[in-house]
Amino acid sequence: MQKREDQPHAALTVVLFDIDGTLLDMRGAGRKSFVRTLKTAFDWDDEIPYINFAGNTDLNVLQQVFDRRQRRLTDADKALFFSQLPIKLEQSAGQVQLILYPGVRQLLDRLSADPQVILGLVTGNVETCARIKLRQFDLHNHFVLGAFGDDHADRREIARLALQRIREALKAGQRIGALFLIGDTPFDIEGAKSIGATSIGVATGKFGHDELRAAGADHVLTDLSETESVLKILGLDHRPT
Repeated sequence: MQKREDQPHAALTVVLFDIDGTLLDMRGAGRKSFVRTLKTAFDWDDEIPYINFAGNTDLNVLQQVFDRRQRRLTDADKALFFSQLPIKLEQSAGQVQLILYPGVRQLLDRLSADPQVILGLVTGNVETCARIKLRQFDLHNHFVLGAFGDDHADRREIARLALQRIREALKAGQRIGALFLIGDTPFDIEGAKSIGATSIGVATGKFGHDELRAAGADHVLTDLSETESVLKILGLDHRPT
């Protein structure tokens, strides 16, 4: 008979989160920091009204700006821009009243307290900016693993990379039993589909219930305020608090 410590671990539940529009609202600080960084890095006065940030990625936004100007985006351009963007984000974040969506803190506290749950990020933010945004509400310690907007321009590839990193971090005997992705845009739903995750759409961003359902979300919620309802969807409602 195997010793107890050699028994396989119980199957883990992996819950991946988007940030903007899902957990919090930066009240325009993200867009403002992008505009300010374009000026600092390239001396471009561009309010980027042609850019839709919802579900987008920082790398893709920068590519869109360069395409608009018919300029080739080089590795040096990316390095310069993304070295300055976090500085501008910190400044912009301090100038507006940020919003944490209902139920977010309670849900993350419950999930983080469960040893059989792994929390991860699938976000269009570059990693430094993702951490800055989470730190505004002291949420950064909930997330160790994930993939970001400087890893790839395509959110589906970001989701795949996040899952890959989580798999690589599993200990011997551990396996993923359930996989979820929570986000506020159809792009998040596509990301979930690309990795075989159950998708949970939240209508806290720019897309409503109907649009999220039309995108193929497995579940659609108004927000994350009903902690027990979310835990039930995740199959965790039976866990002790």
